[in-house]
Amino acid sequence: MIKSAHPHKRLKEHLFITVSFSVLILALLTILPAAAAVDSWEISPENPTLGDTLRIKGSASPEEEVEIQVSFEKDVQASGGEYEYILEDVKIPDGFNNRFTVQASDARNLNVRVKMLIWITKSSEASGNIATVTQSSVPPGTYQIKMDGDAKNGDSTVNLKITAVQRIKADSGGDFSYSYNTKAVPPGDFKVSVGGTTRKVTLKGKTLAITPAHPLEEIETVTEKNSSEIREKMENNTEAVLNSDQDSENVEHEEVHESQPVKPQPVEKSGLPVDTVYMLGGMVAALLILILYSKRK
Repeated sequence: MIKSAHPHKRLKEHLFITVSFSVLILALLTILPAAAAVDSWEISPENPTLGDTLRIKGSASPEEEVEIQVSFEKDVQASGGEYEYILEDVKIPDGFNNRFTVQASDARNLNVRVKMLIWITKSSEASGNIATVTQSSVPPGTYQIKMDGDAKNGDSTVNLKITAVQRIKADSGGDFSYSYNTKAVPPGDFKVSVGGTTRKVTLKGKTLAITPAHPLEEIETVTEKNSSEIREKMENNTEAVLNSDQDSENVEHEEVHESQPVKPQPVEKSGLPVDTVYMLGGMVAALLILILYSKRK
């Protein structure tokens, strides 16, 4: 009985080894093609600025499905034991082969609210130290996404890791392309993974460059210039007016001086004096009166 038990035990061991080896080979055959599905890929621009659209192009096996992931992290300061973070203008590309995942570390729970015509909320309680919410097959469009919940330790900092996953299909030649708008990504480092290969990309924030030729400064300069010119012209006009007033005063003074009474110059005597004429006239009149009076008598 003892001798007959050994062949049976050996048969079980051989069967176990064969099955395990077969499963391992099957797993390798399943995993290796997926990892090697993407031959190469590139991203542009290499140094993007907030709001730029990333363009990913690469090559894979013909008609192969390629998974693209874009992930970034954001530390949110809790207030009153609650945290909140809002993403504006999140663009979901065409197709329903997408997935959106949010992980909140150091949080008691997590609410992910997406504004489609109305607010749609998906919630999760933390397991250990992380709360996770995942939503697949999000309709294409532009959304506002709000993430909030309760922090684990009062006013501590909650780390949010946001991952967007999109599955695209290579064409018959094995080429594929994908676009991702960075408007909703905070400035800093984020990761792009294509077919299992991950690269770090640094997103720069937009800065307002102020140069000496800034329009506002030009306006102020022109205004100051115009003001100085106006002041100069007013001063010149004022001086001109004052000078003209002084000139007119001088002219008036001269006119007044000229119009002052002048002593009559002696006139040369010509003919009889006026008194003599009056006396002769009176005598003639008296004579005529006497003649008339005598005739009446």
